[in-house]
Amino acid sequence: MCKIGINIFVVFFVASRLNVTDFGSFSLAFVFSALFISIFDYGLNLKSLTLAGKEISIISKDISLMLYTKVFIVFISLIAFTIFLVSNKYDVITNKAIAILVLSSVPISFGNFYVNSFKIFHNFKSEAIGFVIQALLILILIVFNEFYGENNIITYTYIIAIARTIYFLYAFLIFQKRFTIVSSFARSDILNTIKTTTPYAVHLILGSSIIYIDTFVLSFLSSLDDVGIYQAGMRIIMAGMLISVILSDAFIPEISSLKKKKNIAKNKLKSLFEFVIFFAVLTSTLIFFFKETIITLLFNDEYLALNTFVFYIILILFLRYIGIVPGIILTSFSKQNVRANAVVISVIVSVVLNWVLIPVLGIEGAFISSLIAHVVLNIIYVYKSFKTVSFFVLSKQYLVIFALIVLNLTIQIIFLKDSFSNFIIAMLLSMIVLVLYLKYTKWNVFLNPAKNIE
Repeated sequence: MCKIGINIFVVFFVASRLNVTDFGSFSLAFVFSALFISIFDYGLNLKSLTLAGKEISIISKDISLMLYTKVFIVFISLIAFTIFLVSNKYDVITNKAIAILVLSSVPISFGNFYVNSFKIFHNFKSEAIGFVIQALLILILIVFNEFYGENNIITYTYIIAIARTIYFLYAFLIFQKRFTIVSSFARSDILNTIKTTTPYAVHLILGSSIIYIDTFVLSFLSSLDDVGIYQAGMRIIMAGMLISVILSDAFIPEISSLKKKKNIAKNKLKSLFEFVIFFAVLTSTLIFFFKETIITLLFNDEYLALNTFVFYIILILFLRYIGIVPGIILTSFSKQNVRANAVVISVIVSVVLNWVLIPVLGIEGAFISSLIAHVVLNIIYVYKSFKTVSFFVLSKQYLVIFALIVLNLTIQIIFLKDSFSNFIIAMLLSMIVLVLYLKYTKWNVFLNPAKNIE
């Protein structure tokens, strides 16, 4: 949650300080960085968690092998990146920003691997401290830059790079105190590790690509202004999805432990899906009725062009919310291959549509491509997950949801126009409506799912 929050804050802050073109350059660099972090990870972080419960000597040996594999993957990836960097047609400043953020992806990727390894021992504190350190460093450097620095793309990329490097040093220091690195491995061991982690890597990398592929294609076929506007819209979606991280982290372990108690899992997932739909509607209505306030608050007046695309933003956001519960089901019931296949199909659809629609429709083509890709992804997710657990059944709870939504909409339409003060009132109103719903459905047991295992 903290890690995602840092990224969202940085992007919103930089967007408010730069013009649309410069933000387009920064966003493109940030997207490249995020993609390479996924490539450097290559599913190793997730695979390392399967070592829980083993002897420390075995854990240290396997972690060491993963570390050497990671070095190999980073080396090959950076060679490919260098070739791309010298052959692309981006301007000098954009290339420099991309180079700085991608290179800084190396220390943060290793840092993530180091602190992630502590989860094997159910130690989440080390990771949390690392992310807090990173967040504080970014805040301190941004404040310092406001008074003594320069307001440009390169300065902000250096701020991120410095914070990532210091985070890496913290992670390395605590890692070496806990783990003993084994240094003798055959080349076949590294290749075998790459082979076994590839299914995780496919889902991780392509899962990132479905969000970022539109930006890449847009940067080739359109202008950096369009990239800036489009990425601003995507960041609104990501900010609106912050709660999904909490829900997934809370429910995946819980539902995984209830594989043999399917009725209990089914009831929990039904209630979760009802809540997700309700929350998605509340979030979507806030964005729709207060779009200008939200855009100017998070960015500036230059980004008001997003008003034209708010319908697409809301639909994509809503589809991503619908995919939360199916995603939890597929992961919890060990159907990761289904998720990977669904993501592959969606990415292919997205790539084809982007190359066809962007030359004709520009930014709108990118939004339409993303929307259709998410529709395809959700159809597969919902179909496959519903065959595993039937998580949606019409009940009186949906009548309550409908009544509360109508009440909320009526008040907003009649009394609240798009302004900052009314936006605050609308947020408070939405929170009150949400509390009423939670109280009516006795959702307290679901907010702490781990306490409800039978």
